[in-house]
Amino acid sequence: MPRYDQQRMTPLDRFFQRYLHPADALGEILFGLIMALGFTGAVSLGIEHPTTRELLHAILGCTAAWAIVDGMSFALVAVFERGWRRRLARDVLAQTDHERQLEAVGERVDQRLGLDRLTSPEERRRIHQAVLEILKRGHWRPPHVRRHDVLGGLAITLVILLAVVPVLLPYLFVFDPQWAVRVSSLIALGMLFLLGAWWGRTVGSNPVVVGTLMLVVGAAMVLITIVLGR
Repeated sequence: MPRYDQQRMTPLDRFFQRYLHPADALGEILFGLIMALGFTGAVSLGIEHPTTRELLHAILGCTAAWAIVDGMSFALVAVFERGWRRRLARDVLAQTDHERQLEAVGERVDQRLGLDRLTSPEERRRIHQAVLEILKRGHWRPPHVRRHDVLGGLAITLVILLAVVPVLLPYLFVFDPQWAVRVSSLIALGMLFLLGAWWGRTVGSNPVVVGTLMLVVGAAMVLITIVLGR
Protein backbone atom coordinates (compact mmCIF):
# COMPACT_ATOMS: atom_id res chain seq x y z
CA MET A 1 0.00 0.00 0.00
CA PRO A 2 1.31 3.49 -0.72
CA ARG A 3 2.37 5.55 2.26
CA TYR A 4 0.09 8.35 3.34
CA ASP A 5 1.34 11.90 2.72
CA GLN A 6 0.16 13.61 5.89
CA GLN A 7 0.51 17.12 4.40
CA ARG A 8 -1.70 16.34 1.41
CA MET A 9 -4.37 14.44 3.31
CA THR A 10 -7.78 16.04 3.67
CA PRO A 11 -9.71 15.88 6.97
CA LEU A 12 -11.84 13.11 5.43
CA ASP A 13 -8.70 11.14 4.53
CA ARG A 14 -7.47 11.45 8.10
CA PHE A 15 -10.86 10.34 9.39
CA PHE A 16 -10.79 7.19 7.24
CA GLN A 17 -7.16 6.48 8.15
CA ARG A 18 -7.91 6.71 11.86
CA TYR A 19 -11.05 4.61 12.01
CA LEU A 20 -10.78 2.26 9.02
CA HIS A 21 -7.89 0.02 8.00
CA PRO A 22 -6.97 0.49 4.29
CA ALA A 23 -7.59 -3.19 3.55
CA ASP A 24 -11.01 -3.01 5.22
CA ALA A 25 -11.84 0.16 3.27
CA LEU A 26 -10.84 -1.55 0.03
CA GLY A 27 -13.01 -4.55 0.82
CA GLU A 28 -15.99 -2.34 1.67
CA ILE A 29 -15.62 -0.45 -1.62
CA LEU A 30 -15.44 -3.67 -3.62
CA PHE A 31 -18.49 -5.21 -1.99
CA GLY A 32 -20.28 -1.87 -2.19
CA LEU A 33 -19.78 -1.77 -5.95
CA ILE A 34 -20.97 -5.37 -6.29
CA MET A 35 -24.07 -4.55 -4.26
CA ALA A 36 -24.66 -1.41 -6.35
CA LEU A 37 -24.60 -3.56 -9.48
CA GLY A 38 -27.08 -5.94 -7.90
CA PHE A 39 -29.34 -3.08 -6.82
CA THR A 40 -29.16 -1.58 -10.33
CA GLY A 41 -30.42 -4.81 -11.83
CA ALA A 42 -33.08 -5.40 -9.20
CA VAL A 43 -34.45 -1.85 -9.38
CA SER A 44 -34.43 -1.67 -13.16
CA LEU A 45 -36.42 -4.92 -13.27
CA GLY A 46 -38.78 -3.90 -10.48
CA ILE A 47 -39.97 -0.59 -11.95
CA GLU A 48 -42.07 -0.64 -15.11
CA HIS A 49 -40.89 2.02 -17.59
CA PRO A 50 -38.68 3.79 -15.03
CA THR A 51 -37.26 7.26 -15.51
CA THR A 52 -33.62 7.99 -14.76
CA ARG A 53 -34.67 9.95 -11.66
CA GLU A 54 -36.70 7.03 -10.35
CA LEU A 55 -33.75 4.71 -10.91
CA LEU A 56 -31.39 7.14 -9.21
CA HIS A 57 -33.58 7.52 -6.14
CA ALA A 58 -34.26 3.80 -5.83
CA ILE A 59 -30.64 2.68 -6.28
CA LEU A 60 -29.32 5.41 -3.99
CA GLY A 61 -31.87 4.43 -1.34
CA CYS A 62 -30.96 0.74 -1.55
CA THR A 63 -27.23 1.47 -1.43
CA ALA A 64 -27.60 3.91 1.48
CA ALA A 65 -29.67 1.40 3.45
CA TRP A 66 -27.09 -1.34 2.89
CA ALA A 67 -24.23 1.02 3.82
CA ILE A 68 -25.96 2.01 7.07
CA VAL A 69 -26.63 -1.63 7.98
CA ASP A 70 -23.00 -2.51 7.24
CA GLY A 71 -21.80 0.34 9.43
CA MET A 72 -24.06 -0.76 12.28
CA SER A 73 -22.81 -4.32 11.88
CA PHE A 74 -19.24 -3.07 12.30
CA ALA A 75 -20.09 -1.50 15.66
CA LEU A 76 -22.02 -4.55 16.85
CA VAL A 77 -19.21 -6.93 15.87
CA ALA A 78 -16.72 -4.78 17.80
CA VAL A 79 -18.92 -5.04 20.91
CA PHE A 80 -19.29 -8.79 20.37
CA GLU A 81 -15.52 -9.26 20.14
CA ARG A 82 -14.97 -7.44 23.43
CA GLY A 83 -17.72 -9.52 25.00
CA TRP A 84 -16.06 -12.70 23.73
CA ARG A 85 -12.74 -11.66 25.26
CA ARG A 86 -14.48 -10.88 28.57
CA ARG A 87 -16.15 -14.32 28.61
CA LEU A 88 -12.82 -15.90 27.76
CA ALA A 89 -11.15 -14.18 30.72
CA ARG A 90 -14.00 -15.11 33.06
CA ASP A 91 -14.05 -18.78 32.06
CA VAL A 92 -10.27 -19.19 32.09
CA LEU A 93 -9.65 -17.44 35.40
CA ALA A 94 -12.45 -19.46 37.01
CA GLN A 95 -10.32 -22.62 36.67
CA THR A 96 -8.77 -23.86 39.89
CA ASP A 97 -5.12 -24.33 38.88
CA HIS A 98 -2.57 -23.10 36.35
CA GLU A 99 -2.63 -26.16 34.07
CA ARG A 100 -6.41 -26.09 33.78
CA GLN A 101 -6.24 -22.40 32.96
CA LEU A 102 -3.80 -23.12 30.12
CA GLU A 103 -6.06 -25.90 28.83
CA ALA A 104 -9.04 -23.55 28.91
CA VAL A 105 -7.10 -20.97 26.87
CA GLY A 106 -6.18 -23.61 24.31
CA GLU A 107 -9.75 -24.84 23.97
CA ARG A 108 -10.95 -21.35 23.11
CA VAL A 109 -8.16 -19.88 20.99
CA ASP A 110 -6.42 -22.73 19.14
CA GLN A 111 -9.14 -23.37 16.57
CA ARG A 112 -10.18 -19.72 16.37
CA LEU A 113 -6.62 -18.62 15.52
CA GLY A 114 -5.59 -21.75 13.64
CA LEU A 115 -2.81 -22.48 16.14
CA ASP A 116 -3.36 -26.23 15.95
CA ARG A 117 -2.30 -26.15 12.28
CA LEU A 118 0.48 -23.54 12.46
CA THR A 119 2.37 -24.28 15.66
CA SER A 120 4.03 -27.10 17.58
CA PRO A 121 2.79 -28.17 21.04
CA GLU A 122 5.68 -26.28 22.68
CA GLU A 123 4.91 -23.11 20.72
CA ARG A 124 1.22 -23.38 21.56
CA ARG A 125 2.01 -23.70 25.26
CA ARG A 126 4.10 -20.52 25.15
CA ILE A 127 1.27 -18.72 23.37
CA HIS A 128 -1.27 -20.01 25.89
CA GLN A 129 0.97 -18.78 28.71
CA ALA A 130 1.25 -15.32 27.13
CA VAL A 131 -2.53 -15.12 26.62
CA LEU A 132 -3.13 -16.21 30.23
CA GLU A 133 -0.83 -13.45 31.52
CA ILE A 134 -2.72 -10.88 29.44
CA LEU A 135 -6.05 -12.13 30.78
CA LYS A 136 -4.82 -11.86 34.35
CA ARG A 137 -3.70 -8.24 33.82
CA GLY A 138 -6.86 -7.09 32.10
CA HIS A 139 -9.78 -5.17 33.57
CA TRP A 140 -12.78 -6.87 31.99
CA ARG A 141 -15.75 -4.55 32.17
CA PRO A 142 -19.10 -5.41 30.55
CA PRO A 143 -18.92 -4.54 26.83
CA HIS A 144 -20.72 -1.50 25.48
CA VAL A 145 -20.69 0.59 22.33
CA ARG A 146 -17.75 2.97 22.29
CA ARG A 147 -17.11 6.18 20.39
CA HIS A 148 -14.55 4.40 18.20
CA ASP A 149 -17.16 1.78 17.24
CA VAL A 150 -19.66 4.44 16.16
CA LEU A 151 -17.10 6.43 14.19
CA GLY A 152 -15.75 3.26 12.59
CA GLY A 153 -19.26 2.34 11.49
CA LEU A 154 -19.74 5.86 10.16
CA ALA A 155 -16.47 5.56 8.21
CA ILE A 156 -17.70 2.33 6.60
CA THR A 157 -21.03 3.93 5.66
CA LEU A 158 -19.33 6.96 4.13
CA VAL A 159 -16.72 5.00 2.18
CA ILE A 160 -19.43 2.85 0.58
CA LEU A 161 -21.57 5.85 -0.35
CA LEU A 162 -18.61 7.75 -1.80
CA ALA A 163 -17.51 4.68 -3.77
CA VAL A 164 -20.85 4.37 -5.59
CA VAL A 165 -21.06 8.06 -6.57
CA PRO A 166 -19.44 7.43 -10.01
CA VAL A 167 -21.93 4.60 -10.58
CA LEU A 168 -24.84 6.97 -9.93
CA LEU A 169 -23.62 9.87 -12.09
CA PRO A 170 -25.03 8.50 -15.39
CA TYR A 171 -28.54 8.81 -13.96
CA LEU A 172 -27.97 12.56 -13.69
CA PHE A 173 -26.56 13.14 -17.18
CA VAL A 174 -27.95 10.33 -19.37
CA PHE A 175 -31.66 10.82 -19.94
CA ASP A 176 -32.44 7.47 -21.59
CA PRO A 177 -32.96 4.95 -18.73
CA GLN A 178 -31.60 1.96 -20.65
CA TRP A 179 -28.43 3.80 -21.62
CA ALA A 180 -28.06 5.15 -18.10
CA VAL A 181 -28.16 1.59 -16.71
CA ARG A 182 -25.60 0.42 -19.28
CA VAL A 183 -23.19 3.29 -18.70
CA SER A 184 -23.58 2.89 -14.93
CA SER A 185 -22.85 -0.83 -15.21
CA LEU A 186 -19.75 -0.20 -17.35
CA ILE A 187 -18.41 2.29 -14.82
CA ALA A 188 -19.01 -0.16 -11.99
CA LEU A 189 -17.30 -2.98 -13.90
CA GLY A 190 -14.27 -0.82 -14.65
CA MET A 191 -14.02 0.20 -11.01
CA LEU A 192 -14.36 -3.42 -9.92
CA PHE A 193 -11.43 -4.45 -12.09
CA LEU A 194 -9.20 -1.59 -10.89
CA LEU A 195 -10.07 -2.10 -7.23
CA GLY A 196 -9.76 -5.86 -7.54
CA ALA A 197 -6.29 -5.40 -9.01
CA TRP A 198 -5.39 -3.04 -6.16
CA TRP A 199 -6.74 -5.52 -3.63
CA GLY A 200 -4.74 -8.33 -5.24
CA ARG A 201 -1.55 -6.30 -5.01
CA THR A 202 -2.31 -5.39 -1.38
CA VAL A 203 -2.72 -9.01 -0.25
CA GLY A 204 0.16 -10.31 -2.37
CA SER A 205 -1.93 -12.03 -5.05
CA ASN A 206 -1.79 -11.52 -8.81
CA PRO A 207 -3.50 -8.14 -9.42
CA VAL A 208 -4.71 -9.06 -12.90
CA VAL A 209 -6.21 -12.34 -11.72
CA VAL A 210 -8.03 -10.78 -8.76
CA GLY A 211 -9.17 -7.83 -10.86
CA THR A 212 -10.46 -10.15 -13.57
CA LEU A 213 -12.25 -12.29 -10.97
CA MET A 214 -14.06 -9.26 -9.59
CA LEU A 215 -14.88 -8.15 -13.14
CA VAL A 216 -16.35 -11.57 -13.93
CA VAL A 217 -18.52 -11.48 -10.80
CA GLY A 218 -19.84 -8.05 -11.75
CA ALA A 219 -20.36 -9.02 -15.40
CA ALA A 220 -22.31 -12.10 -14.31
CA MET A 221 -24.68 -9.84 -12.37
CA VAL A 222 -25.19 -7.63 -15.42
CA LEU A 223 -25.82 -10.62 -17.71
CA ILE A 224 -28.31 -12.14 -15.29
CA THR A 225 -30.13 -8.81 -15.22
CA ILE A 226 -30.27 -8.68 -19.02
CA VAL A 227 -31.52 -12.26 -19.31
CA LEU A 228 -34.21 -11.83 -16.65
CA GLY A 229 -35.26 -8.51 -18.09
CA ARG A 230 -36.15 -9.85 -21.51
